[in-house]
This record gives sequence, structure tokens and C-alpha cells, in this order.
Amino acid sequence: MNRDRVAVVEVERDVGAAVNRAVELIGGLRLKGGERVVIKPNVCNSKNPYGMVLTDFRVVEAVIDMVRVKTSRVLVVESDNISGSAEKRMSESGLLGKLRKWGVEFLNLSGDEAEAHEVAGVEIRLPRTVLDADCFINLPKIKTCGHTLVTLSIKNLFGILQRARKNKLHRHLDEVLPYLAKVVRHSLIVVDGITAMEGNGPVIGTPKDLGVIVAGVNPVAVDAICTGLMGFDPAEVKHLARAHEMGLGEISLDAIEAVEDDWRRLSQVFERPYSLKASLKSLRSIGKVYLSPR
Repeated sequence: MNRDRVAVVEVERDVGAAVNRAVELIGGLRLKGGERVVIKPNVCNSKNPYGMVLTDFRVVEAVIDMVRVKTSRVLVVESDNISGSAEKRMSESGLLGKLRKWGVEFLNLSGDEAEAHEVAGVEIRLPRTVLDADCFINLPKIKTCGHTLVTLSIKNLFGILQRARKNKLHRHLDEVLPYLAKVVRHSLIVVDGITAMEGNGPVIGTPKDLGVIVAGVNPVAVDAICTGLMGFDPAEVKHLARAHEMGLGEISLDAIEAVEDDWRRLSQVFERPYSLKASLKSLRSIGKVYLSPR
């Protein structure tokens, strides 16, 4: 059986070059031309202190440039969450202005036609734009998360749900997240690990200079390698372990074909959420996110 391939590329100076190299190593972007491409970055908040909260805009731009070689039908998406409407976060973060400059459309998935699914006894609503995309590209960021230990490509799918108060689903994450990994068809995943986050993520952690781009197609394998880069065992991430049990991908790091730079050499030990050290270090981030002017 062929192993899932995941590329890990060190970022030297040129982020775009690292993104292109990572995608090339996994076989390139397989577009014939004219497809409708849907791109989901992580824009979970309006603020991005230290560059550690949101997907780096240089990564977003590099992927858009790559896609537009083959098609002009590009759509960037987000949905409402507890911190505000998708439009508000996109505008205040500065990404909406960038998209307008680049001539790229934005869609708030919270207003999209949706399909109801039941998982773990609760209903979730999945936007048709994502489910029906010719090509879905996931652009997560490497961060820790209080609810799931890590937030990577599978957790970034949580941001497509049509529910502003997504925190009501937190107790069901270990069932909902693997389900999303199953029903959302990925064409490409490019992970921003340039300035990552450790500690009390996904918003008020502390920055961690990791300096990598990770790319792949299988979200389970990609997230397993990223978890290894963070110094954690993928088997202890419950939604990853569950996704593996469902046959969605490999989490044994030796069973994944990791190419280009040695992820073991690049890995660091990330502070876990809510440790005493993490909580003390997060005080400065709390001020940056909740107290500082825009």
C-alpha cells in the first residue's frame, strides 16, 4: 500500500518559494483548468499578535497565485464564530483588503446553502460550497489548543460549520472532527508553521518560531507530522487517534513518507495548554488580543 506523502520545507527568506517547493514535492496542484477552488485559511480572530494566531497572509497569497495559473475561479471562505462575524474578522485582520487587491472573492459560509448531518447525537450544518468544491484547499496554522491539544488541518475544518457559538460542540470534538475529515474532500493542505503557537492556544498562547511549511493531501497524515514537529505523540490527540481508527489515515510517524527536510531535526517541544508556565506566559498575549487597540 502506498504511504501518504507529507512535505516539510524550511522557510529561509521566501515564503512563496517554500510553499511552492512543498506542493511540488507532493506531486503538485492537480488542476486541469477552470475548476472552482475553495480555500479555507485560519482566521479565527481579528487580531494576530506576533503573527501566531492567523494563517500567514504570505501563505494565502502564494497558494492563490499557484491556483490562478490554472483557474480564475477562486473563493476564500470562513464562517461566523463566537468572536464575531466572518466579515468582521476578515476585514479587521486585513485579509479582506488583501483579497480585494488580489481580485479574489470571499464568502461567509454561515449564509451558504447547507446540508444537515448528525454526529454524536447533535446536528451540524455543512456548507454546500465546501462539499461541492472541485478543489478544496485547507490552510491551517500550527498551534496548540486547550480542547484538542493541537489545532491543525482537521481542527481548521471546524471553522466551516454554520454555527456561530461553536463552543457548544466542544464536548463532541473527538467525534465531530474525524467526521469532518471523512466528509470533506481535500485536494491540498498547506500548513503555516512559520511562527507557530504554544501554550494556551488557539488565541492567547505564545509565539514559537518553527520556520516550516508542511504540505500534503491526507489531513490525518499531515496533522500527525505536524504533531510530531510540536513534540507530541499523535496517538494522544484523541480526534487524530479516532480518525486513524476510522481508516482515514496513518498516525504512526514511521508509516508516513515525510520528504525534503527532516522533521525530527526541526521538531521542538511545545508548551502544553494550561500548564502554569503556559498560563503565565499568556498574560502578555491576553493584553494584545483583548486590551490593545486595533
